[in-house]
Amino acid sequence: MPKESLLPALIHIQANLDGDLSLETLAARQGLSPAYFQRVFSSEIGESPKQYTQRLRLERAAHRLWLHNTTVLETALTVGFQDHETFTRAFRRHFGIRPKDIKLDGILALPSIQSRVVDHHSNSPNEDYELSSTRIVTMKPMHLAFIRHVGPYEEVPDTLWRDLQQWAENKRLNGHRVLLGIGHDSPGITPPDKLRFDAAMRMDQPFHAENDVGCQTLEERRYAVTTHVGHYSTLPAVYPLLFQRIFDMPDFNPAGPPAIEFYHENTIDASLMFNHTDIYLPVLRASRPSA
Repeated sequence: MPKESLLPALIHIQANLDGDLSLETLAARQGLSPAYFQRVFSSEIGESPKQYTQRLRLERAAHRLWLHNTTVLETALTVGFQDHETFTRAFRRHFGIRPKDIKLDGILALPSIQSRVVDHHSNSPNEDYELSSTRIVTMKPMHLAFIRHVGPYEEVPDTLWRDLQQWAENKRLNGHRVLLGIGHDSPGITPPDKLRFDAAMRMDQPFHAENDVGCQTLEERRYAVTTHVGHYSTLPAVYPLLFQRIFDMPDFNPAGPPAIEFYHENTIDASLMFNHTDIYLPVLRASRPSA
């Protein structure tokens, strides 16, 4: 079984971290025996289904503790843990600190973040970019075809979008094809070799996933949107600025990944110096203190 055949399971896991993700349930969704599914999953993904699921749950918890006004117990329950103690032990084993340390000191308390803090502007190869103002929008549900890259974000090849376009041409799928990039993880929280990025295309009509092309749906939700104009290499420097803009808003808070990039160009070409990219960051309406 090739890795691409596991895409439906991977998408189901990331969308249902608070649900039943037992080996038996995941295997049944794939129509496989638990033993065979575990063997194939571990071989292709490099982690067992349990290890993969628990890592994603803990990484999501780290974001929630940093970004949301929530208790450790509430966070544990929303990412699929049954109690405070089990979650705290797992969190400390994975990150090396207690969950409450992130609530008190912010995400920079993570040792993995501390060792990687850099001045993005001083290290950027090209600082020439412009940002629009940031506005809040509600995006309607959207069906996407995608090819997944696992590894450092800076190593995502632009050929993935060309492969998607060629696939759509071969399938005779018509419609206006908007190209997107979806970052599901945050560098510093997720190890570089496990970062998930989807080179994606909006689809105007139903389609069947096949081979390395998967399908997923972006649910309706609220986003803070900013347009970036510049070389793609300057995008990483922009994200801390955009998160700070959201923190400065009186009515909204950042909600964490995924980060979505809509590309205005109909071809992704890393050699072009100036590109227009709409960056969508999920937000939640800020809770107002009780009187």
